[in-house]
Amino acid sequence: MGNVRIYFFSCLMMISLFGCKKVIDVKLKNAGGQIVISGEVNNKRGPYKVSISRSVDFAADNNFPGISGAKVIITGNGITDTLSENEPGNYYTHNLEGKPGKSYSLFVSLEGKEYTATSVMPQPVHLDSITFLVGAKNDLYAVANFQDPPDVSNYYQFTELVNGERLNNGRGNSVFSDRLSDGRYIRALLYDDSSDIKTGVTLTIEMKCVDRAVYNYLNQLLLVSTNSSGFASPSPANPTSNISGGALGYFSANTITSKSVEIR
Repeated sequence: MGNVRIYFFSCLMMISLFGCKKVIDVKLKNAGGQIVISGEVNNKRGPYKVSISRSVDFAADNNFPGISGAKVIITGNGITDTLSENEPGNYYTHNLEGKPGKSYSLFVSLEGKEYTATSVMPQPVHLDSITFLVGAKNDLYAVANFQDPPDVSNYYQFTELVNGERLNNGRGNSVFSDRLSDGRYIRALLYDDSSDIKTGVTLTIEMKCVDRAVYNYLNQLLLVSTNSSGFASPSPANPTSNISGGALGYFSANTITSKSVEIR
């Protein structure tokens, strides 16, 4: 665990320096019954998981039933791995090994339809440290500090966990692109609208380097969340998946680095 440094700024200063970022809070267009596929290969030791479920209308309970009986294959780094269904709707690899720079392909056969996706694993970027900003109401906001590699388009996904649990029932996600800050030292404010980051807890930040298609999907989720918050907003469109065949969700080959701090 690292040392905690806390900086005090007003909320106005926070916005002007970093820009407030909404977390990903998915609200999809009424699409009950669509196939949802979520899969990942990373640079950590496997097994890796692919989850398959069926969507519900966003007005219904957020309970996505898993789908059994699919044929799921991931190919990459010279290995073709047929996944096993260890729990309903959750499929796991056996001997696949994630390596940066390699391309990984997903194949799913289910209910007479086929779904495919390909993702290239970026090179890892080291997460240096976690610091904090304090808002006007004494809320803590985590800041991820890292050096962005120059002359490379990099896309990041951040996940926050408090005492090992994903922040605020799965909301603690945000994304960042280096389009306007290539090669700079980045201090990315993770604005999460949460009071869960407080004295006495251990905060972990996972920083994933994802490819462009995955970033676009996650960023569209963020826009869906923002645009659907007003009373006059139209029904949000579903984000563009990198999975062909009409499924929702995404398949990501990514690298992960993480840091943990105990807040005192």
